[in-house]
Parts: sequence; C-alpha cells; structure tokens
Amino acid sequence: MEDKFQKYLSWGFYATMAIGTLLGALFFINGGFELLIQFSYVLMILTAIISLISPIFSFVQHPKNTKNIYMMLGIVGVIAIISYLMAGNNYSALELELHKISATESVNISFGLVFTFIVMILTVISVLFSSVYKLFK
Repeated sequence: MEDKFQKYLSWGFYATMAIGTLLGALFFINGGFELLIQFSYVLMILTAIISLISPIFSFVQHPKNTKNIYMMLGIVGVIAIISYLMAGNNYSALELELHKISATESVNISFGLVFTFIVMILTVISVLFSSVYKLFK
C-alpha cells in the first residue's frame, strides 16, 4: 500500500512540475500573468490539503509514532504562543486608517510574520546543526 502511495505521489509531483514548467514558459512567451496566478492558487490549495492529509495517513500507517506527532504539535503551539506574545501593533490610528486595517488585523499580521521568522530561524539552525553533526560523525 505504501509503495503505491509513494508511486502516485511521485507521479503527482512530476505532473505538477510539468504543468508549472509549461505555464512558466507560457508566461514568458505571452505574458499571461493571470493563468500563472490561478495555478499558484491551485498549488496552495493542494499543498494545504496534502499537508493536512499526510500526517493522518502517516498516523494510520505507523500508530507507534503518536508521541512524536503530539510533541511536534506541542512545539508548534509553544512557538505560536511566543509569536503571539511578541506580536504587536506599531502603527498609530492615522496610519491604520491610511492602510485601511484595524489594530487587531495589524497584530494578526505581526503574529504571522513573527511566527514565520521564528520557524525560519529554527529551520536554518537545524540544517546547520545537522550538517556540522554529519561532518564529525
């Protein structure tokens, strides 16, 4: 079952790359920016669906890894709480009105940026650590 899933997944990736390459070539030939944006929306929706279904499929295949899933969810939750506590509204009422957003929306945007930066920094640190660790191993 797992081999079939991997096979279908790899064919899906190849099809996505082929469609993306074709649309990229059409963009540079015709300048059809709208089609490229619509394809980006489809890719984002597919990525979200796969990101939600993949852990469930993995959990069904390997129920012994439940502890790891809960630990990762806990880490993401802690990062989200830290990000929300660090987020804030740095704009005055005039600037908020100029940008046509509320103070709550400004805090939510700040939360998303802080969360992204923290995850990005942790990713770079983990990649560097694993590379250095493999050098000495």
